[in-house]
Amino acid sequence: MCKGLAVLALFVSACAGDDGSASPGGTTAHSFCVDETNRYRAMNDKAAVVHSAELETYANTGAMVDHTGSPHQHFSSTSGGGIAFAENECPRWGLSQQGGGDMVELARACIAAFYSEGPGSGAGHGHYNNMMGVYGTLGCGIYQSGDSVTLVQDFGR
Repeated sequence: MCKGLAVLALFVSACAGDDGSASPGGTTAHSFCVDETNRYRAMNDKAAVVHSAELETYANTGAMVDHTGSPHQHFSSTSGGGIAFAENECPRWGLSQQGGGDMVELARACIAAFYSEGPGSGAGHGHYNNMMGVYGTLGCGIYQSGDSVTLVQDFGR
């Protein structure tokens, strides 16, 4: 049993969380999240975002905080920590249901859901607009407790 959460953003795997395990192809869910976002950006003639370790640490903490709180709670309460300017989140998704037991597949489904909102203004388009926004960096955070997973994308300049 884990005591305390001092490990916060240090890949919360010591307690519960994505331990960075690779799927059969050798890709971790964290790196896949950035790569998949860039695949969608390329389909829309947008420049690739660069992985940011600092944003990933921030997003890992956000995923953990929001998993037991409410979506975007960490981002809102810290004003993006001064480094994140937009955030997407799949809160408490079932690893079995949305990922078939594979964390990379869960990340694929989550990012596909963001993209499927399509462009536009108002509610129902924010995740897509964030993915296609004028951002240069991205950190993806993942927190798992049992079969429940929260995935966060934090976008920076």
